[in-house]
Order: sequence, then C-alpha cells, then structure tokens
Amino acid sequence: MKHQHPGPIYDPHWEGDELAADDTHRFVWIWQGFNIRLIAVPKNEDGAWSYDHAWCFPRDPEAVARAVREWDPDTQDEPMGWHKRPTMPARRAPRREAEPHYNRDRCVHGCYLDEGCRTVNCPDALDRQQPTG
Repeated sequence: MKHQHPGPIYDPHWEGDELAADDTHRFVWIWQGFNIRLIAVPKNEDGAWSYDHAWCFPRDPEAVARAVREWDPDTQDEPMGWHKRPTMPARRAPRREAEPHYNRDRCVHGCYLDEGCRTVNCPDALDRQQPTG
C-alpha cells in the first residue's frame, strides 16, 4: 500500500524529494540533466547506494508529483507521463492482473507498444513490426 506524503520530504543523500513510499520502496525525484528522474529506492541497505527502478519526466516537479499521486504501485507497473525508462527490467506491480489494460507492454519511451511509439526508430516498436514482403 502506497503512503502519499502531504508534502515532499527532502532526502539529503539523494538530493531530491521523497513524494511517497510503499512497503518496499521510497519514491524520490531528483534533478537529472534535462529531466527529473523518479527513482524507486529500496527500503533496505541497498537503498543507500542504488535504486531498483527509474523513470525520466520533463522538468516539471508538479507533473511528477501528480503522476506519483495518481499511481497505485500495488496494481500499476509504472506511473504515467514518463518519457524514458533508464532501468531494466520494467517494474511489475505485485497485483498487476487487477489492471491489465493499464499494464500493457510499453517501450523504453513510455508508450504502449500496441499504440505505437511517438519516438522515431524506437527499438522496441521496430522489434514489434512485422516484416513486409
């Protein structure tokens, strides 16, 4: 079950804001170049040095906060609105079967593969294309 914080909690180690947490991860956003990266930091000793999943968003802190607010990590694999997933494999929600339409396969750019990708020459979309001839 995700606990949404009433306001961001600054994390000096990651130099970012923790927006929410569930039983296994803290969800922290950090400035990352031209993006904001939302990271899923494990709530164990690994969380001091690494994160399990990450999603890059446009540099709009409110959009990231909204995506986290609207996301249910118990039933939804990933939050909405990201444009790059720098970690593999993709996160899988523990009860993902509760929302199969939401949890369809996505490419590395966040688009549902059955709808196509907005990025030209997306490797995941190209892999799904059937050869013609």
